[in-house]
Amino acid sequence: MAALGRGKQTILLKQSLKTTTVGLLAGILLYAVCQTGFSERSAIQPGLPRIVMPQWEFQPGPWNSITDVPQVKVGHVTIQKDAPHHLRTGITAIVPHSGNLATVGLWASGLWLNGNGELTGLGPLQSSGILNSPILLTNTFSVGAVHTGVFRYFLKHYPAKEPGSTLWGGQLPVVGECYDGYFNTIEDLDAITPQDAVTAIEQAQSGPVAQGSVGAGTGMRSFELHAGIGSASRILQLGGRTYTLGVLVNMNHSHFRHLNPEIRARLEKALGISLETLREQDSQDSRFRQKAASYQRLPQTRSRQGSIMVIIATNIPLGPQELHAVAERAALGIGATGSAMNTTSGDAVIAFSTAESIPLEESQTPLPLLRQQTLHPDQLSPVYRATVEAVTEAQINALLASHQTHHPAPNGAPEPKATSTSTGR
Repeated sequence: MAALGRGKQTILLKQSLKTTTVGLLAGILLYAVCQTGFSERSAIQPGLPRIVMPQWEFQPGPWNSITDVPQVKVGHVTIQKDAPHHLRTGITAIVPHSGNLATVGLWASGLWLNGNGELTGLGPLQSSGILNSPILLTNTFSVGAVHTGVFRYFLKHYPAKEPGSTLWGGQLPVVGECYDGYFNTIEDLDAITPQDAVTAIEQAQSGPVAQGSVGAGTGMRSFELHAGIGSASRILQLGGRTYTLGVLVNMNHSHFRHLNPEIRARLEKALGISLETLREQDSQDSRFRQKAASYQRLPQTRSRQGSIMVIIATNIPLGPQELHAVAERAALGIGATGSAMNTTSGDAVIAFSTAESIPLEESQTPLPLLRQQTLHPDQLSPVYRATVEAVTEAQINALLASHQTHHPAPNGAPEPKATSTSTGR
């Protein structure tokens, strides 16, 4: 295996783990109030129960993750190091299809729910309605390195005949960020390199997705608790056919006092420990104590309230307009956990469909006519509800998985083992 360097862990996915409109924003609070009566059944990984709302209508896919959508793959590079800097950071890559990424695109859409953040490539994606890049997530200070890494990946894997050029003539790299400076020395600009982005893309796999404090989620916190990467999926029957919708989030938002009390109660039951206790344990991290002291001097109205990146994938035939409507519904899933997407929060969503491949080879003459097939509008409501369910559960799973990583499993239940490699450069 290629060297990664300085204590970097490449997490291979072999782990056995089971709208911007006023109406939508107002609906967040209403939906959050209505989410009560959780039950626990099944499991997203060994020793970790699955929290299920009785209002949920749809079943998850086999992995209950975004990779239940055919062709979609996920890869992580996780960086953990204690000296000379305290590093808890990484990269998560979502590869949208198994074809030639340089010459085949997918219908897509995206939007900011609250724009205090960065998501490169969103402008071209919105303008064209086409996703022609893997989606990478990382920390705020590493967007540039990861952005460069995507270009290096394409130059390596899809070179053109002319030196220094590439077959990739599509949009710019899609790189989203969340701030992990509470647990990570984010000002270390050498912690993440362009090669790490290449590695995350190259090692992306289908199957179960490692969740919690892994990849881009390694140093993330939400509701003042360890959080990070979460994923969930839903199976839908539409027009006599079976489809899958999957979600992956990098969760880094909101204050403890805003966590939906029903979710809090069910999390405590599932983890076998008070979330207040977990919050206190998380705050013992040395980097956290240093950073928290500076933020405690700020007035409450200026305190930082984090971000969330939401990626939605489906094999339902949807065009950019329909995918935009699906992306808007992510706001309801975010609100269901207790977030109101405050001023300092960067909350962005990308939604794409793998149902139809779009040829983008520039040398193809003449360029083919595109015939877009989309689901009938009367069938979209179940898709919206499935989106809200999956976004909500993905956040719950991020909290569950991250605390299984950082704290002993309750009642002696076995903790899942990730297959990982740590090597020097």
